Formats: sequence, structure tokens, C-alpha cells
Amino acid sequence: MARPPGADSGETYDRILEATHHELRNTQPRNAISLRRVAERAGVGLGTLQYYFSNKDTLLEACLDGYYERLGALAAELFSHADEHATQPTVELVRHAMREHYRFVCREKALVELRLLTNAARGELHPSRQPHYMAQIIGHAAKLLSPRLGLSELDIRVSIQALSYSTVRMALLSPGELESLTGATGADAEAQIEASMVEAACRLLCPDRTTPEAEP
Repeated sequence: MARPPGADSGETYDRILEATHHELRNTQPRNAISLRRVAERAGVGLGTLQYYFSNKDTLLEACLDGYYERLGALAAELFSHADEHATQPTVELVRHAMREHYRFVCREKALVELRLLTNAARGELHPSRQPHYMAQIIGHAAKLLSPRLGLSELDIRVSIQALSYSTVRMALLSPGELESLTGATGADAEAQIEASMVEAACRLLCPDRTTPEAEP
């Protein structure tokens, strides 16, 4: 399909992605968005949308690009934090990393749900993303923690992956699930889950730790 005459490629592309994000936030399941509705919201014809994105799968993966970029930026921040606090007890680094990751997932719920759906449909994380997000990032964390914890890098990689999966599930608990699990509602329930997930990470990675003082 030819590029629409007079189109500003970058501006149109960004407008389509912005419209898609809006539709994602208001559609369940997230991958059930309508390309026609996205085109209407972006102010372009369906043919123009399909010039930039040949099908729904390519459009959804483009939306996930931003999510993975932010996830990569978070990982870089956590590695930098660990370098700057090299003398801090390992348990405190684990607590900080888990808390920040949990909050990131909570902020990104719509795209996290989309990621789960696309991964389930494909049967795996998109192959183009596996080397960076499963090998490089988790591998870097394992190299950092292995000498501190006395565990093999493989054990740490598997533990981090398990924590990542459980973090996603806990962050996506429905209000009813939150109340049933914690006996609380709203922000109180969410705070309890966050605190419990932080301590779960410590128990998994630092079982011999001294329990740190609770944060204010």
C-alpha cells in the first residue's frame, strides 16, 4: 500500500499509537480493539492505518514497544541504584528493586494485560524480545546478585523470572480478589499486597537475612 499523499509519517504514526492506547484502556479483553475505531479516533482512514500497521498484531506490538522501553529504563535505573549503593545490604537492594517493579506493573496494567494476551496467543514472549529482556536484563541482575547471595546465576535468573510472574498476577488482582485475599479494600489492600510481595522477594532471594526495619 502506498504512503498517503502529504502524510507526515512521524506525526501520523504517533497519533495512531495514541489512539490505540486510548482504545486499549477502554477495551476488554485488551486485544479486542477495533482497527476501525482506532482509525476514527486518530483521524485517519482505515487504509492509512494499514499503511503504517499491516494488521492488528503489528499495531499491538508497536504499542508494547513503549512498555518494553520503559521496562528497560527501569532496569537501568535499578542497576544504577545498585552500583551507587554497593555497600548497602543486599536485602535492601532486593526490597528496593521489588517495590519499584511492583509499582511499575501497577502503572502499566493495561499494557501488562495486553502483553499477557499476546504472549498466550503466541505461546511465548515475542522472539525478538527474548534476548534482551530474558537473557540480558535478568542475566545482568543474576551476575550482580550471585556473589552477594552465594547462589548460582541460573538459580537467581529462575527466581527473578518467578518473581516477575507473581508480581504481574498480584498487581492485576481484581477488587474482589484483593478484598478476599487481604480483608481490606482499595489503597489499603494494594499497600498490603505490595508489602507482602517485597517480603516474598526477600524470603526467596535472601532467606538468611535479618528482617529490616519497616519503612515509614
